[in-house]
Amino acid sequence: MTLALLLRRVDWLLVAAVLLLLMIGQRAVRAATVNDLLGDPGFFDRRHIIYIVAGLGFAAVAMVIDPRIYRRLFWFIYGSTIGLLIIVLGFSAARGSQRWIPLPFFTLQPSELGKVTMIVCLSIIIADCVRRGIRGWGMATRAGLLMLPPFALVFIQPDLGTSIVYIAITLTVLVVAGLPGRSVAVLGGVAVALVVLVLGILPSIGLPLLRPYQAERITAFLDPQGGSDAAYQAQQSMIAIGSGGLAGRGGGVSQTAGSFLPEHHTDFVFAVVGENRGFVGSAIVVLLYLLIFWRVGRMIPRARNLEESFIAAGVFGLLLTQVAINIGMNLGIAPTTGIPLPFMTYGGSNTITNLTAVGLVLAVGARIVREQALVPGWQERPRSRLADPLEAPSDAV
Repeated sequence: MTLALLLRRVDWLLVAAVLLLLMIGQRAVRAATVNDLLGDPGFFDRRHIIYIVAGLGFAAVAMVIDPRIYRRLFWFIYGSTIGLLIIVLGFSAARGSQRWIPLPFFTLQPSELGKVTMIVCLSIIIADCVRRGIRGWGMATRAGLLMLPPFALVFIQPDLGTSIVYIAITLTVLVVAGLPGRSVAVLGGVAVALVVLVLGILPSIGLPLLRPYQAERITAFLDPQGGSDAAYQAQQSMIAIGSGGLAGRGGGVSQTAGSFLPEHHTDFVFAVVGENRGFVGSAIVVLLYLLIFWRVGRMIPRARNLEESFIAAGVFGLLLTQVAINIGMNLGIAPTTGIPLPFMTYGGSNTITNLTAVGLVLAVGARIVREQALVPGWQERPRSRLADPLEAPSDAV
């Protein structure tokens, strides 16, 4: 496919929605951090702009690359992800976690990179299962075995939020691949049982799996008046959003400018928008996310082959989970888990990761063969029709 044809087929509505969120997020980071570093009020703003530019570059590269190449690189992609997640455990902990690898001009968070590589690897494994007629528990077991090593390595860093996202990505792709409803219900029951085990049973017998601050976040959600630091964050976030009113208070004297709102440029950047731009600004942000979900979701049944359909599904699950949990914790209806808000939260790794995921979806959408697009019910196609979906017509390269 020529570059000119690729650009004509790009989903520019999706691109526009992402760029608008990047712009809103950049302005929110600037407003939130102007008083954070005395003598250099633009420090965080400049770095965030650099992260955005780098992320857009990665997105452009991901869009140009034909997704079919990832099958040949499967073991390299998966092995590199596991390797980085092991290497990061050898570095000293920062803020109680071993999540970052310090580089000369950048701090790499492998668990963020793993979100994208997990989507690619899952799409290949589950597509193979569908072609071979492996459904139900057979398909779920193979997906679980693929997901378990990176999940465990991220969980012990510890990074509860990202490990939850890994599970959400896996379940989303499995559902799109046709996992039976009973299997989904059983997996949901297992997840609930694990939550009870980790949060209730094991701590009661002296075998806690969560770090104290992680457990505090859960108890703060269940008891928001408990007086803990985690409860304080949630309370200040709700105060900031509530004080924004209809049109916002601007960037003057506020919860953000007065540094009452912790983590205002990372986990709670949505509260900054709510305070400074009010209900109108918050509603615009939510509508832009809904537009993104629609544009990504419509590619799932239309992709030219199974792998690319599952890539779109994985990105959909990635973005939906992060947005729902982050906005939920800003509103006090979900526990604080450290999950970033895509395209708006300050940080190099998460900005580059989410933009790269968008690049993957744009690559899928630009290569859809419209006259032979997949339609709802493609899971039930005869196996002969799925024998080699990697072979596309010459004009759909």
